[in-house]
Amino acid sequence: MKLSEKIMQLRKSRGLSQEELAEKLGVSRQAVSRWESGTAQPDAGNLWQLSRLFGVTADYLLDEEQESSQVPAAAPVKPHRADGKVIAGGCAALLGFWGNVIIYIASRFVEVMIPHRVWSSDHSTWQYRWDSNVTGHSWRFFVQEYDLEWIVAALTVLLIVGVVLLVRERHKRKNKE
Repeated sequence: MKLSEKIMQLRKSRGLSQEELAEKLGVSRQAVSRWESGTAQPDAGNLWQLSRLFGVTADYLLDEEQESSQVPAAAPVKPHRADGKVIAGGCAALLGFWGNVIIYIASRFVEVMIPHRVWSSDHSTWQYRWDSNVTGHSWRFFVQEYDLEWIVAALTVLLIVGVVLLVRERHKRKNKE
């Protein structure tokens, strides 16, 4: 049995239209029609997707000597856990980003003491002087005054870890295609 006949038979046995199969594979309906008529063949990536979708091996699809009554089961597929990693990465990145944004916005509304630099009495170094009359809006001094350094550090680490997870999973998916 030819590849074109096998694709048609497997599609019909699953109760799928050409359009539904095309949607599942991310190709046009016309591509599926050409595969089934034998005027074109699926590329390696689409062949792999077909074998996974129909639960058969790629060897079965390509071997014209194997008939439909001899359909071998595909090798067991390990469940893909990337979706969990994508969700975790997205949540971590969003939490880190929005946490830092909220702290920044709070620093714009709350005035804190801002030191000013003056020369030491011997004019050899700069010294910081704190004066309660000198206030302003500063993210840096807001974080220092309210002891938020560890929170900002943790939020930043969450942001970085989340972005790394997202980029890594996207890179893995891209390499599989």
